Amino acid sequence: MIDINGFERYLYDEELSKNTRSSYMYALRNFAESFEEINKQNIVQWKNMLTETRSPKTVNLRLAALTKYCQYKSVGISIKRMKIQNVISVENVITSAQYDLLIQNLKKDNQTNMLIIIKLLAKTGGRISEVIKYRKKDLMKGYVDMKTKGKIRRIYFPESLVSDIMPVIKGFSENDFLCRNKFGKQITSRGVSENLSRYASVYGIPKEVMHPHSFRHFFAVEFLKRNNNISLLADLLGHSGINTTRIYLRMSEAQQKAEIDKAVDW
Repeated sequence: MIDINGFERYLYDEELSKNTRSSYMYALRNFAESFEEINKQNIVQWKNMLTETRSPKTVNLRLAALTKYCQYKSVGISIKRMKIQNVISVENVITSAQYDLLIQNLKKDNQTNMLIIIKLLAKTGGRISEVIKYRKKDLMKGYVDMKTKGKIRRIYFPESLVSDIMPVIKGFSENDFLCRNKFGKQITSRGVSENLSRYASVYGIPKEVMHPHSFRHFFAVEFLKRNNNISLLADLLGHSGINTTRIYLRMSEAQQKAEIDKAVDW
């Protein structure tokens, strides 16, 4: 019988993040809906069921949960993950021209809250889950330490960003969140995504580049234009190694197509 409650306590004792615990518990409950016992045959059958409706990345996330459960139960079962083709470039990243257009329009329309959020995303390289937690005291200090996946990483606020935003938030107390909604409360990740989608339509910017993570990619691309220290960028983005960061050295598909069109003239 699947020990769901015991596994939940085990994950908590392992000090895994709340999101990871939720993901693992969801996967185990899904497995338990079809199978009463953890064994190789049942796992392979469940994996085959998942591959019919889920992406390889999602299947591997579910299998990671079962691997953890096997560790909890001290069951020696080897679970083979699905192969995922490496992404060779970053697509759907907002361009400098689109970014400038967005900033200009937000200023023109006096959308101060969203202007602050966009600049924090684009100039720190933080994930949206991190950016919405920034406080005024962090900006004043020049950096903030964030706990991500059990690790502490430091996110810096460039001087140009500090000098740009500080006059706008004079009335904020030191503990106030910088990213706010129209009611003056801390905005949610979903709230940011919805606003970006709306502004995409209003300002004529493609919706596919108007998502929070696009600005993290934008930060990386623009940083490498000015400083080619990829090891430093990996640290700034919180990557465990530079292999993940190397993707920003590759051209997008559109850029590759433009280059080959230019080069092949024979």
